[in-house]
Amino acid sequence: MWSVEDIELVPVELDLSSSGQGRRAATAITAEGVRLTNAIELVDVTPAATQVEVCECCGFSHCSPGGWVTFRRIGQNVVWLPAWEEMEKGAWEGSEYRPPTFLATKGAPVFGRATWERLRALHEGLPACEEIPGINSREVARLCQWTAPGRVLGEYPAVPRVRRDLVIAVTDGDLSAEIGAVDQILQEHYGASAPMHLIENAAAKPIEFWLDLQGTPAWKCFAHVENHVCCLLNEAAALVYEMAC
Repeated sequence: MWSVEDIELVPVELDLSSSGQGRRAATAITAEGVRLTNAIELVDVTPAATQVEVCECCGFSHCSPGGWVTFRRIGQNVVWLPAWEEMEKGAWEGSEYRPPTFLATKGAPVFGRATWERLRALHEGLPACEEIPGINSREVARLCQWTAPGRVLGEYPAVPRVRRDLVIAVTDGDLSAEIGAVDQILQEHYGASAPMHLIENAAAKPIEFWLDLQGTPAWKCFAHVENHVCCLLNEAAALVYEMAC
């Protein structure tokens, strides 16, 4: 994931004449050189999934495939995730609802409250942070898989689990035991769809795996927090089951 600290508003003009609408002024939104949406005024916000990359010939959702995300809340932040629930309904849905390419190249964008409110000022249909569902455990498992280097947790849409052939060693502890603990928490997270709780400034002990991947020797995505294995967001925050808090 990557934190969107600031956004840039870029005026654009869409040629919608092929659909009988003429030319239309709109606003693209970028952050760190990444285009988040090509015309925020034309985005049709729905609870299940939202297409942030609209068709530039007609301006409507569902005209061209791809560019879909779902909004989830993590603490006081909003994250854009692939619309996995829609994608997993079938082959057509898997293609139609695929996410923007930047979710694979840059990662899932995370918006703090102030940045999210700037977006809401541009589109009144965007929900308030408090109205957005919290990320659930299944989505956390998928997110770990989606962001893992070298598909070390398998490739979507397979069930997330550690590819032991890619893991050479672990910095602390027994390698087999740590892989087993991560596989167990992935299985539990994926099967439960349980509410998650954000622990900030967590006294977490990261599980650092060493991988047989060029350019990515070490990888930290999970950690021990007290008696639980959890998913790390960053060095100062982790996600755990609410019932484990």
